[in-house]
Amino acid sequence: MEAGAVLTLGFLLLLLFLSFRASPRQGPGRLPPGPAPLPLLGNLTQNVLPLYRSYHRLCQKYGPIFTVWLGPRPAVVLCSSEVLHDALVEHSKEFSGRAPIPVLTRVSHGYGLINSNGERWRQLRRFTLTTLRNLGMGKRTLEQRVQEEAQHLAQAVAAKEGREFDPLPDLTQAVANVICSVVFGTRFSGDNKDFQQLLHIIKSYMCYFRSLPAQLYNTFPGIMSFLPGPHRQIFREYKRLGAFIQAQVASHRHSLDPSTPRDLIDCFLLRQAQERAAREQTEFGDENLVALTSSLFIGGLETTSNTIQFSLLVLGNFPDVQARVQGELDKAVGRARPPAMEDRLRLPYTNAVLHELQRYLDLVPMSLPHTTIRPTAFRGYFIPQGTTIIPLLASGHFDPVSWETPEDFNPGHFLDENGAFRKRDAAMPFSAGKRMCPGEGLAKVEIFLFITTLLQNFTLQLLTDPGAIDLASLRRAFRGSGLAYKLRAVPRPA
Repeated sequence: MEAGAVLTLGFLLLLLFLSFRASPRQGPGRLPPGPAPLPLLGNLTQNVLPLYRSYHRLCQKYGPIFTVWLGPRPAVVLCSSEVLHDALVEHSKEFSGRAPIPVLTRVSHGYGLINSNGERWRQLRRFTLTTLRNLGMGKRTLEQRVQEEAQHLAQAVAAKEGREFDPLPDLTQAVANVICSVVFGTRFSGDNKDFQQLLHIIKSYMCYFRSLPAQLYNTFPGIMSFLPGPHRQIFREYKRLGAFIQAQVASHRHSLDPSTPRDLIDCFLLRQAQERAAREQTEFGDENLVALTSSLFIGGLETTSNTIQFSLLVLGNFPDVQARVQGELDKAVGRARPPAMEDRLRLPYTNAVLHELQRYLDLVPMSLPHTTIRPTAFRGYFIPQGTTIIPLLASGHFDPVSWETPEDFNPGHFLDENGAFRKRDAAMPFSAGKRMCPGEGLAKVEIFLFITTLLQNFTLQLLTDPGAIDLASLRRAFRGSGLAYKLRAVPRPA
């Protein structure tokens, strides 16, 4: 057995070496320049990763477009607001492919929206965007679902009675229940064991997805699949998430009323029936439904709840900003009704604060890897078809060319000289172009309604002196291991 394992490992290493030699090389008119790679390892041992920490040094040496080797394969890294906009928006079609992400492929088997390409991606993307936009017609709208959950969140915070607490558990439950309402048509209580298991699986998967072992698995999936490690437990747990969703699909199929679709699963099942009646081959099979639903949870739960968690920390750290937002809310909305999305037009400063919070947090510094769908001439380089592309969103969020004070939290970045809200193309918290996050609309509704509802009812106070908090350090730590802190939510006087 040991001899067989050694031969297998040797054969895999040989394949990797040959694939490295056959990969596109750097040179004029081909891939952009970058640090010289080592055989097999590429630049993995050369202080290149994580890219959101090393890109300043690499840009100074090679320019805003450079090549790094992640094991035996090259990846072209895009930096600066101008380059990102040019690639993701002006050349959106050429850069619209999804590079293979073995950790995702292993659990989705190639199904779903996030890790697919071609006709499958186009059809599922169109369905997802249309359904999330139209969901609730004739019943509860998407905004009403979020407003209801925002009130549940406010009640949970009020139950603390001004005592110190960790906001993340309540935020996670609130965001998860929004997704459950949209996908399953129901919400779950905090003591529901299936619901808690769902949250645990998603948290474990996301912690693994950001870890070094996951980077190694994505770089050397052929070897890692034979080795022990945390991926084995993560993949086993993920099967339970799939089983939970499959049970929900079976229940929906039994109770489906075609005249009144309740949620995304109902909409998918109706489309599935239409497709199967019209043609033999369809992308609207149960495998794609389960994978699509899983990706909505994984992509939307932690990113939204963590964004709001960090936002509360920043607002507690800047009581003057918090007070100004509350004053604007009192004037434009009052206390008699909850905030609504239509209020954004009357809340320019609040809107600017929320956009600046997302820019400053920079929760997703790197977009999921793209790939070129055809040979592409781009800014003096000729990038071969199938080349991995890494849009480094952090480089745009802290680009001194685009922002007056990029390293500071400054709501003025999104205000014009008259105090009106102004959109900034350099801000890409959901990426941009054809591969931008399909849940952007839902996330924006949640961030706006959850934060404004909390500030309408409470004043947030940190337990430490705001002057002693280094937000930049916390932000960097947040990208890795997350954040834990406590605050007080003091009810505002009537």
